[in-house]
Amino acid sequence: MNDAQTPVSSQTSIPDNTQLMQLHDEAAAAVSTPDLRERVRELTARALHERRMALGDLREIVAAIASGVGSGLTSRGGEMKDGLKQAIAGLDEAVGSAAQAASYTLREAATQGQAFRDNELKASLEQLRDLEGQIVEALKQAASQSGGKLKEELGYLSDHLKISGTRTGEQVLESLRQMASGVKASSTAGRAGLGESASTATERLSQVASGILAALSESLKRQSERLRS
Repeated sequence: MNDAQTPVSSQTSIPDNTQLMQLHDEAAAAVSTPDLRERVRELTARALHERRMALGDLREIVAAIASGVGSGLTSRGGEMKDGLKQAIAGLDEAVGSAAQAASYTLREAATQGQAFRDNELKASLEQLRDLEGQIVEALKQAASQSGGKLKEELGYLSDHLKISGTRTGEQVLESLRQMASGVKASSTAGRAGLGESASTATERLSQVASGILAALSESLKRQSERLRS
């Protein structure tokens, strides 16, 4: 499975420092725009799409954008809490959309008969599952490298998202649910019309997606229990 066929890969291409610094600077400049949330959403989407940054690079992308917005707010005297909240909302929306597109591409590849190695398929689905955690960890990373009010607010945001969850996490869960049920239905109903490789791929994707879903559901259940305790 190569990167041209699906945007989710077990291989990651860590963006170089020049790319990250440019992201940081563009995020800082976004603070002066009328709609910070929309500008950050566009910036994140472009980083993931046009610059060919894989979802596996997400932690570096989020940290660069969050710290950039924080730097911009600091230098311009903007309201730190509200500004960061808007920026992270825009970033979260862009990542969630990218995750949906990745899961759709993965499902389409399987139902069309693309062959997968077990480790590739499992790694791709686990990467989708872990996107929310990467966002939270990236904000923690940005907080640890910051100071003053920015450090405080980034730390608060990471703790808040860890408990409340993200739009990305909701979209990933729904995408995996649809993938598991849809691919299983395709494998069962369309088996007679599929070649052996297509049937094998769809069945394998269904099995792995179902396993990932079970693990994710258990994780969400434990989180809910912690909140009630």
